[in-house]
This record gives sequence, structure tokens and C-alpha cells, in this order.
Amino acid sequence: KKMVDGLFEKGVKDYLSVDLWLEYCQHSIGGIGTKEGIVRAREIHEKAIIACGLHISKGALIWEAYREFESALLSMMTPTGSEELEKIYADQKKKVENLYKRQLRQPLLGMEDTFNEFKEFTKDATDGNVVSDYHKAKEKLKARQKFEKKLIGEEIPIENYQEYIDFEMKEKDPTRIQIIFERSITDHCLVSSLWSQYLTYLDSNLKISTVSLPVFERSIRNVPWSVEIWCDYLRSLERYEQPHSEVLSLFEQGLAAGFAQPAAYLELWLCFIDYLRRRTVWNKDITESMSALRTVFERANLHLAKCGGDPDFEVSKYCANLEADQFGVMENARKIWAEITAAHPFTATVWLEYIQLEKTFGDKKHLRKAYQRGLEKTHDDPEILVRSFTQFEREEGSLEAFEHCRKLCRIKMEKVGVSKSKGDAKKSEEEQSRHDKIEKKKEKDKDYRRDKRQQIAAEKRGDVKNTQNGKDNVFLKPSVPVSQPDKRSWYDTPELPEKGSKKVVAPPPGFPGKKSVAPPPGFNENMKRTIAPPPGFKEPLPKKQKSDDFDNLSEHQQRKLRTVFLSNLDFSVTDTEVNDIMRSSGVVLEVRLVKKPNGQSKGFAFVEFEKHSEALEAMKRDNELLGLRPMYISECDPEKKAPVFKFDKGLEKNKLFIKGLDPEVTRQDLTEVFEKFGKLIDVRLVTYRNGHSKGLAFVDYEEEVGAATALIKTDNMKIKSKEIQVALSNPPKRKDDAPNQSDVRSLGGTEATEFGPRGKGRSQVAFTPRSISVPAKPPSKLEPMKFVKPGVPGLQSEGNEGNGTKPSKSNEDFRKMLLK
Repeated sequence: KKMVDGLFEKGVKDYLSVDLWLEYCQHSIGGIGTKEGIVRAREIHEKAIIACGLHISKGALIWEAYREFESALLSMMTPTGSEELEKIYADQKKKVENLYKRQLRQPLLGMEDTFNEFKEFTKDATDGNVVSDYHKAKEKLKARQKFEKKLIGEEIPIENYQEYIDFEMKEKDPTRIQIIFERSITDHCLVSSLWSQYLTYLDSNLKISTVSLPVFERSIRNVPWSVEIWCDYLRSLERYEQPHSEVLSLFEQGLAAGFAQPAAYLELWLCFIDYLRRRTVWNKDITESMSALRTVFERANLHLAKCGGDPDFEVSKYCANLEADQFGVMENARKIWAEITAAHPFTATVWLEYIQLEKTFGDKKHLRKAYQRGLEKTHDDPEILVRSFTQFEREEGSLEAFEHCRKLCRIKMEKVGVSKSKGDAKKSEEEQSRHDKIEKKKEKDKDYRRDKRQQIAAEKRGDVKNTQNGKDNVFLKPSVPVSQPDKRSWYDTPELPEKGSKKVVAPPPGFPGKKSVAPPPGFNENMKRTIAPPPGFKEPLPKKQKSDDFDNLSEHQQRKLRTVFLSNLDFSVTDTEVNDIMRSSGVVLEVRLVKKPNGQSKGFAFVEFEKHSEALEAMKRDNELLGLRPMYISECDPEKKAPVFKFDKGLEKNKLFIKGLDPEVTRQDLTEVFEKFGKLIDVRLVTYRNGHSKGLAFVDYEEEVGAATALIKTDNMKIKSKEIQVALSNPPKRKDDAPNQSDVRSLGGTEATEFGPRGKGRSQVAFTPRSISVPAKPPSKLEPMKFVKPGVPGLQSEGNEGNGTKPSKSNEDFRKMLLK
């Protein structure tokens, strides 16, 4: 029974359910055989009245169950006898009467029946106050009936509840506001905005911990993805002075909630840091709480760096301000801001924030350095820094410092003016091109309409006939004029052959001409004869474009060679970010980020450099991370239909293949492990398109000795949590690399079986006895490529044929095949 009671308690705390409260009340009546059972049942009925006694549509059921319980106790008593029995009977009757009076004060459906029952119970001896309360309750019910009608049905829209909530908010009755909120979240428990509205009301109006905190606990179980509710819950625990361990436990639960947006983790960390900052004891000497706060800042930076939740370094800026203000260590603050400005060197607002920190807590020396560095780096809005720098030197600087400031600002603004003029010229050029296209389209449409009108007019005049050879609606094909032989008159001058041309002499009569020899069986003159390269053969690298050849190209071809194609970009990447990261390869003339009509990026872009060599240098940065995704950099070739595999497909003794890597292993970790055994050319970590590691990598050495040493030393080595497997790079042969049968057929090759125009019939049956038939060999699975040394012609054994090579045939063999 205790377990059942516990289940009932859990159920009624989660959601407002009148039916569940009725079941709980009926369950409690089973123990009324004892005084303790009666007290327990009465307590449960009182809880039910408090929880849902104001439910307008179903609350009357709880009141009736409570009255029936008290009436049953009254019926078991005798009104006559001793004075004690009469007193007990009168007290019980008074309880039933008070239940009637309490119910009649509430606006509930079916109030008229309850009032009539009350008059029968009291034998029309009703009190005037009860009648007055009854009429007041009827007026309240009348004002709410239109809202109750909208809440009838299985699926009730949240808008109907919102209208009801707004009405109760104007009435300002806390109990009724709680009831309507509870009813709404019962039907819409996954709407986070509804929970937030309810919790905001409880925290701002009631401010009772025993009421607010249980609702917060229910909300994070229903909408754990809402970071606003997690942060409000943390602040409520602090407001109601709950233990620090409880706040810390709730924060850890929030980190494990699995938010969809990385920015949610930033908001949760900032809320928790605010809480720790308010409870930190500040002193000149580092206290335990100050040390704990620094530790939390470090942990927040590490976590947010992994999930990418703090691109603007909000936590780092917060930490720098506290280091300068509360801790009093300006050097730590400058180190933090050095990392921030290195990540966002071209943004003026970032430099202004750092400058403001130096103005408040730093000195003039570092402040001038910050101004100069910011003025040199900023590209987006340098005018702000120019005005601020000039004003600072007016207020604090000497004449020489002011003149130096003006010089730097003038140089910067000249560069900005040139850049803006180029941008304006480009915009005007694009606008003119767009205008020309529109005009061209208008002219084309105009010509089309004119031709259409002429055609319709011609059809009306009957100029166009739609009959041919007596058949209607047949298109008349224009006749081609027959060329007539050239007839010359006696006075025409004969044409002389041009100088240097060969004189064509007609053959004599009866000359048979050249004999045509029939080609051998299986010969196809339209097919190129291809010879498979020997094992280990490497394609020669394409020759580099010479500068002379590049200069001789047209402007369009030069621009194409100066442009690189970037793909696999994150949809949130902007033109400025692409410009910033590609600027290290050379001077970027233009960044064309391809976007959808709604302005969202498609994930690829074109970057044009000033020189061809800069574009070649940029293509060496293929698979470099931009944000959390690798960007693929290739040449700009719109006619290329499929990607080209740019790595060797054969055995490479100076390259190692590693698999079984831990997903947390980075390129730097592999470099530190493998550079001990020889000089590295490249370390390539294979990733998915989203930047996550596949657990594979390639390590390329300059010499084969280094690769062999690393193979022996590192195979089965444990890096982080997993053991890796190392082997020489020898990719398996791809199916699409196998030669096509139709491409390699030659003289004496096997001819394909033809089944006639209808193909192979289903009724074809083999007449070979099963006892002597040989089952078909199943197709061999794809096996890893094996390095085979090229053999000497004529010395091949039969076993060599299994390695993919066949004995060569001589001219005598071919002659015998033709004579068969």
C-alpha cells in the first residue's frame, strides 16, 4: 500500500489530473476503518481540493467526492443518545455543511444543482451570506464560460489557453492563474515558451520557494532543450539560498542535456560564472573562491572551444575584465586579449573593446600600441578607430605624438579609399552587366513578339500552307537546290591549278583501284588500343604553367587560372571570413560566395588572387580547417564533371597508412609521434565533410628508411585511448579502375556471346549431365593490391597468370590464329 501511495504522490505532482486525484481519493477511503485512516483520507481530499478544486469544468467532481466521504461518515453516526454522541454528530454535520459553503463560493459548472442540494440538506434554512457568495460565483462563472467552451475537445490549440491566461492575469487571482497554467502545460507539456511564462510569473509575483522550485524541476524534465529555463532555475536556486552543491549538481545536469545549438552552452556557462562571481570573496591575496573562479573560466574555454559555442570569445573577455579589475593582474588580461585579437584581427569593435580595457586599467604606452596595431589590422570599419585614436592624442598626447597619429590615420584612410573605389567600380560594373542582360532580354522578347505577330498575320493571309502531298498538318521541308555541273562556253578561260598544288590525274579506264582488305575478326577501327601500364607505374606530373605562356593567354583565361574553387564550407561562413583566411596565400582581389535567393550560403565559393602563383600556393592548403570543417581547395574548372583522385593508387614505400585512431587525435598529435623517425613531407588526417575524424591517416616521409622505421616502431602503439595499426600505403584496386572488356579486346580475343534480337530466353536449359558438369566459379571478392615485379617475356610460368599478367604472343601465334 505504501508503494501505491508513493506512485500516486509522484503522479499528482507531475501534471494536473482530476481523474488521477479522484482515484487517489477513492484509494484513501479503503482505510477509514480506523481513526488514522479517516485522518489520512481527509488529508488527501484536502490536497485534492487545493490542487484542482478551482478547476471550473471538473472541480465539482472533487468536491462531490469529498462531500460523499463526509456524508458516509455522518450516516454511520446516531443523532440521539449521549451528549457526546450528539456533539460528534453535530460536528460531522457541520463539516458537511461547511463543504457546501466552500464549494458554493467557487465558480464551477453545475452550481445550481449543488445549491439545490444544499437547501435540501439545510431544509431551506440558508444563510444570506451563502446566497450572496453563490451569486458572486455565478457572475465569475459567466465571465469565464466563453473561454471554457474553447477548451472542449481532444486537441486544444495553445492560443485558446493563452487567451484564458491573459484574462486571468488581468483578474490578478494567483490561485486561478496557477490553475489555468497547470491545465495548459498538461495539454502542451513540450512548449518551452509556456513553461517560461509560468515560471516567470511564479518567480516575479509569488516568490515562494516551495511553489517555484518544484515547477522548475518538472520543466527541465519536459523541455530539457530550453537553456533559458536552465539558467532561470540556477538563478532561482541562488535567490532562495539553496546549498552550493545543489546548484553545482544542476549545472552539471545542464551540460549533459545535449543542446542543439552550441550558443546554448555559452549562455549556461555565463550564468554559472555569474553565480560563482557573486559568491567569490575578493582579496589582495588569492582566496580559495578566486582560484575556483579561474579554474571555471579555464574549463569553460576548453568546453566551448570543442563545441564551437563561443566564436566571439565572450568568456575570455569576461575573464580578462575580472583579471584587470578584481584580480588586479593586467598582464594576464593582456595575454587573453592577445589571443582574442589574433583570432579577430580585422574587426574594429574587437580592438575598441581592448582599447577601452587599457584606458580603464592599463597605461598610455600599451594603449598607444593597441591603437596602432588596431589601425594597421582593421578592415571593416577603420573610421571608428581613427576618430578614437585622434581624440585620445588630442587629450593625452604631445605634438609629436599627435602628428604621428595623423600620419598613420591618413595612410590608413588612403588605403581604405582605394579599396572602396575598387569596390564601387566593381558594383557599378556588376550593375551595368545586370542592366545589359535585362535590356538584351527585353530586346529578345520584343523580336520574338514581332516575329510572332508577322507569322500570325501571314497565316491569316494564307501565305503559310499546312498541306503537303494532299495531307493536312504536315510540316513542309524546304527543298535543297540540286547542284548543276559547271557548263563553260567556248570563250571561258580554263582554270589553272594553283602554284604548289599537285595535279590530280584521273585513272585510266578499267583501273580496278585499291583493293580493300577485310579486317580480322573482332577488329573495331573506332576503338583505341589501350595497353595496361605495368605494376607500380606512376603517371607523370603535369607540367607547370610557364610565366611566358600565362602572359600570352587572354584575360578570361588568366582570370580563370588565378581563381580557386572552395567547397565544403559551413553555411554560416561569410565573405569576410573566407577573405581573412585566404589572405595569407596572397592578395585576394575578389571573393564570390555563392548564395541562395534567401541570402543563405550554398557552401562553396570562388576566390580570385592577384597572381597565378598565389592561386597555386592556395591550392596546397587543401583540407585546411575553416571553423570546424575542412575546406576543399581546387582549381576553378566549371567543365569538370567529377572529382579527380589526386593521390597515388599504387604501393608507396615512403608513405604509411594508419587506422584505428581515436576521434580526438589531431594532426599535431600524429606529427609529434612520427617526426621522430624521419623528415616528414605531409601528415593527412582523413575526415568526414563535417570535419570529424574517420580514424584514418596517411604519413608521408621523404625517405623510405624513415617510413620503414616508423612502421616497426609504431604498429600497435597506443595513442590516447586506442591502439593504432600501421602499414605501407597500398590502396585496394578499385572496381572502376579495372579495364573494360570492350576496350581491351584485340586480335584473338574472346567474343561476346550473342543471344539474338530477343536476348537470352528463360527456357534455355543446359543438356550437360550434372555428374560431369563443373559449377560456375563465384566472382572473386575485391582483394588488396599486391606489388608484383614485372617479369621477363617468355619466362612466365602458369602461376604468373594469377597475378594479372599473361604470356606474350609472337607473330607466329597470331598467324596461326588467322589461318584457322
